[in-house]
Amino acid sequence: MEFPPEDCLPSVTAEECKRAREYAGARNLGIVTDGGIIEEGALRRWIAQAAGVGARVLRVIVSDILGGNRRGMRGGWPAQLGRARDALKAVRPLAEAHDVTVAVENHQDIASDELRRLCEEVGGSHIGITLDTGSTLAVAESPTAFARQVKPFVRNVHLKDYHVFLSATGYRLSTCAIGEGVIDFPALFDLFADQPDLPMSIELGARQARHVELLEADWWHDYPPRGIPDLLEVFRAVLPKARPAGDDYRIPHERGEKPDALQEYELAEFHRSVEYLRRVAGCARSQRMPSPRSG
Repeated sequence: MEFPPEDCLPSVTAEECKRAREYAGARNLGIVTDGGIIEEGALRRWIAQAAGVGARVLRVIVSDILGGNRRGMRGGWPAQLGRARDALKAVRPLAEAHDVTVAVENHQDIASDELRRLCEEVGGSHIGITLDTGSTLAVAESPTAFARQVKPFVRNVHLKDYHVFLSATGYRLSTCAIGEGVIDFPALFDLFADQPDLPMSIELGARQARHVELLEADWWHDYPPRGIPDLLEVFRAVLPKARPAGDDYRIPHERGEKPDALQEYELAEFHRSVEYLRRVAGCARSQRMPSPRSG
C-alpha cells in the first residue's frame, strides 16, 4: 500500500507510525510512503516517517507539472532539476542511515535520460526511481522505451493506464482501468521479471484529462534533444489505439456526476484492473497482487 503518512495517519509521532507498521505487518502488507516535491527539509521529515512505518521506499516528485508542459516555468526547468539534485545529495546520508530509498517519480514532468542522470549524479544505493507507466506518455516517450532507459534505478512502480484522444496540438490522456488503454503491460512485466520483489501499485488517479501538446514547438522548450526513432516509438505506442479528437474524453468526475455514481465508477474501474492483472501478470498464482495506491 502506498500513502503519505502526513496526510493519512492521525499524526506522525513514533507511536502512531509504529501502529501503522504493526497493522500492515499483521496483514502481510508492504508499505511505500509518498512525499511531495523534493525539498531538503521536507525530505528529512519524510525519510524519518518512512522508516517509522517500516517502508523501504519513499516516493517523491521533482515538480507539479502535468502534461509535460514546462512552458510555465519560463526556462526554469534546469534550475529545478539542480535544486532537486542538491537536496537529494544533502539527505543521502540520512536515507542511508534509515535504509530508505528515495525514489523519484516521472510525474508527467521529467524525461527518462534526465531522471537517470539525476540518479547517477546523486549516487549511492539509496536513490532510485518510481516508474509511473502512464506518465511516460506525458513527456512524449513510450512506456517500454522509458522503462528500458531507467530500469537499473527502478525501485517502485505505479501501474497506470490511459485512453489517448487525439487533438489539434497533440493528444489527451484520459485515465482508465488497467489493461483498457494503450500501455503494453505484458512487455513491462517481462522487462522487470528479474525483480520479483519490486513494489507495484495500481494507480487510478488523474481525475482530469492531461493535454500533451507535443505538436506545439514551444512545448519542447527545456527538453533534451529527441531523435526521430524515439518519437516513432511513442507514436507506435499511441496511434494504433488512439481515439478521434471529436470523441468525449471526460470521465464522470469531469462531467460533474454525483458522488454515488463516482464511487460506483471508481470501484468498477479498480475491480476490472485487478481482474486484468490476474490474467496478465499471474498475480493470483504468485500471490504478488499489486495493491491500490491512495490519491
